[in-house]
Amino acid sequence: MLSDLIIRKAAIKDIDFIITAIFEAEKSFTDTISFCKIFSLTEEELFSIFQKILVENITGQELCYSDYLIAEIGEEYAAACGAWIEEANDVPSAILKADILFGFIPHEKIIEAKHRFPALQKLNIEREKDTLQIVYAYVKEKFRGKGLVGMLINEHIRIQKELFPHIKKVQLRPTITNASAFRAYNKLGFELVYERSTDNADVLEYLPARGKFLMEKILP
Repeated sequence: MLSDLIIRKAAIKDIDFIITAIFEAEKSFTDTISFCKIFSLTEEELFSIFQKILVENITGQELCYSDYLIAEIGEEYAAACGAWIEEANDVPSAILKADILFGFIPHEKIIEAKHRFPALQKLNIEREKDTLQIVYAYVKEKFRGKGLVGMLINEHIRIQKELFPHIKKVQLRPTITNASAFRAYNKLGFELVYERSTDNADVLEYLPARGKFLMEKILP
């Protein structure tokens, strides 16, 4: 079956699949999409908002279609994974993403969500400048177990090393409850750097887990 595998850069036609990948990766084997919970949005409302955001194609953060790679098998979507070089444009991805979200999410939803930000900020892991950031790796269930995530990550590394030869690290952040992802990334050469978590059970109202791991791989 992998003889039919194609890995390519995402195009505007792939936006809906990328959003699906983001949603499923966000859930991390739960029913929680943090964006929905934080901003009191339905999945349908968030999907529509993300369609508008991804069309803008603002690179350097996770809501940009051209920062994704797509894997297809037999002309069917199989997997997706996003990546960028942090602050390649001198603006942190967190600021880019916040500006985009606040530009498209209804103002009243943002006002309503503001009291949730301090607790959520305590779980934030800042992204390191000049590192390759991997986000939202997702494989359709029928295509799992074929190593597609590793292929997508390695292709991101190859592409970005050609563009930015100076980069020395690749980083990603699986949730602390996603043991299978942790093991898979460890097999790909990613090591645990640290864990950020909280005992505040209220966080689970807005996030799929109480914390995340920072994992990184050193590049030659």
